[in-house]
Amino acid sequence: MPESTTWTLRRLAGSLRKFWFVIIAMAVVGGGAAFGAASLQTPQFQSTASLYFALNQGTNASDLNQGATYTQNQMLSFAQLAVSSRVLEPVIDDLGLDLTVQELARAIQISNPQSTVILKVTASSADPERAAAIANGVADELADVVLEVAPIGPDGKPNISAQTIDAAIVPQFQSSPNKTRDAMLGAIVGGIMGLAFALIAGIMDTRVRNEEILGEVSGAAVLGSIPRSALLSRGGITVAQDPMGATAEDFRRVRSALTYANVDSQLHTLLITSASPSEGKSTVAANLAFTLADLRHTVLLIDADLRRPRVHEGAGIDGSVGLTSVLLNESEFKDARYSVPGSSLDILPSGGIAPNPAEILTSEAMSQLIAAASEQYDFVVIDSPPILIVADASLLAPLVDGVIVVVDGMKTRRAALSKAIRELEAAGARILGAVLNRARPDKHRGGYYVTDSERKRGRLKGTR
Repeated sequence: MPESTTWTLRRLAGSLRKFWFVIIAMAVVGGGAAFGAASLQTPQFQSTASLYFALNQGTNASDLNQGATYTQNQMLSFAQLAVSSRVLEPVIDDLGLDLTVQELARAIQISNPQSTVILKVTASSADPERAAAIANGVADELADVVLEVAPIGPDGKPNISAQTIDAAIVPQFQSSPNKTRDAMLGAIVGGIMGLAFALIAGIMDTRVRNEEILGEVSGAAVLGSIPRSALLSRGGITVAQDPMGATAEDFRRVRSALTYANVDSQLHTLLITSASPSEGKSTVAANLAFTLADLRHTVLLIDADLRRPRVHEGAGIDGSVGLTSVLLNESEFKDARYSVPGSSLDILPSGGIAPNPAEILTSEAMSQLIAAASEQYDFVVIDSPPILIVADASLLAPLVDGVIVVVDGMKTRRAALSKAIRELEAAGARILGAVLNRARPDKHRGGYYVTDSERKRGRLKGTR
């Protein structure tokens, strides 16, 4: 099976797993709606009478066979005759029905079993006794009319006759609506509609929802996933706020994956970017820098997003003096950086909003700053603008040892990620890997990790 087909099938299977409740809900709704509609309908009863038509001439086998064939050929005519006014008007008069000929005709079904000389007259009515009476009345009247219209034989008698072989009886059960059947059909239709919805949603949903899709679309190593959490959504350096929590461990996994994936290469300067805004690149950059500092590495976090800086907000520091101040010779590097207490992490915020960010980032001063910082620190982590919005990330990529692409599992589209990867590769970037941010939480580890607030309330007492 081709890889693309396999991928599509996995997407569809994943969509079915995701929307299974929709399928069930629509099946229940469909079944309930059909049952309710059936309950509102007037019950109908059906009763059937059967007539046998015979040719009244011929004594040998040949005559009888010809007669049978002739009679069979006449069955369609007899069926039409059964719903004619000549038959139905006397039935209406005899039974005292408050119906027109057309209304009565619509209440009657005439059928002829294949290759037989039998007609079945089925009448429908809300009254079971009336249904039987109408079926028998039509059968009896049809037999009389056939004698009247049939050709006369040499003996002066009609050569075709009809007689009732099975009289209609009063039905005990209604023929419609069949509530059970209708409910089942409604459930099936509803389930099919739910299934169609799930499949269409799976096809239309082009978001990078999991690591498997991330690896296939990006073609890069998947360094890890950061599940969405309330603490992470509030911003800040989550690793510092709750160092024993699940999110902190997720960032440590990313750090380990980054280290193992580049064990044979020099890796001092990292660029963190994303395809589009608000995918969590600044959050990932800050937390990854902090986890690197946890290993007693000296780390410098630079906010190079000079258009929408966010690092200083998450770190809770003043960002008015920073990178632009240093590049424009308005401040010394040592005066513009901020040291995180209790950590070997330094932060260089963006500084003031520059009118020409691209020119500043591609200046010789920026290259010298990165080179000097890589000699002074073990790691330099740079937060850059989104790739598809401005060219800043592509311009910075050749100046660093590698690039990490942050992908939002709830919003990033496959096409956007592919385009971002192509632009980075065209700029000569070395893509170290990708991080899936705001991924679906792993239910299998729920309850193992606790929050810092729970820890302070003593919920870990007696646990190991």
